[in-house]
Amino acid sequence: MKGNSDAIIQAHVATYLGTLEAPRDALLAKMEAHAERENQPISDPEVATLLRILVHATQPTHLVEVGTNIGYGAIVLARAAGEKAHVDTVELRPNIVAIARGYVEEAGLSSRVTVHEADALSFLKARCAKPVQFAYIDCVKEDYAAYLDLLAPAMTKGGLIVADNVLWRGMVGQADVPEKERVRATALAAFNAKLTKHADFTATVLPFGDGVAVATKH
Repeated sequence: MKGNSDAIIQAHVATYLGTLEAPRDALLAKMEAHAERENQPISDPEVATLLRILVHATQPTHLVEVGTNIGYGAIVLARAAGEKAHVDTVELRPNIVAIARGYVEEAGLSSRVTVHEADALSFLKARCAKPVQFAYIDCVKEDYAAYLDLLAPAMTKGGLIVADNVLWRGMVGQADVPEKERVRATALAAFNAKLTKHADFTATVLPFGDGVAVATKH
């Protein structure tokens, strides 16, 4: 897990796993430095690697990312999906939208990634009128269950949903959660239960990074 000591797995295991991370190219390294400098949350490197693996394995052409931030995840997804695929991603803050679009252009992916400036729920209500083959959720934690409700009917058979931060620094499932984090941790626990018990999906939660949920539609 980048930047901090890992709250999900034992510290020595996290350190060891960090030695196995593939080197990033210059652009991704630049974006990671930007995120750390400006305190912008982006996908952990190990989560980005998981995204690449899943996209390579399933070869989706219609991808949705809920939560662009500076565009790190969108670039990872688009690169892995290839030239025939398109990534629709959404970010609410105009200044961050501009940064994300700049990085997407720098990556040479402007024709394959659309950064929508909108509220995530409003964006999904419109975007989910069309099929989705791969969805990556990394946005407002309290709204994860609502994102699932909108995405589920649009997901194609065999489509994948990946959701980041679902164990929230180890607080999800913890008996004594700090008051300022209680609403978020409770919302994520509800999302995890909803996804893993969903009649249309087979799902699991992977305890690495900050917790990653992975589900495939029947």
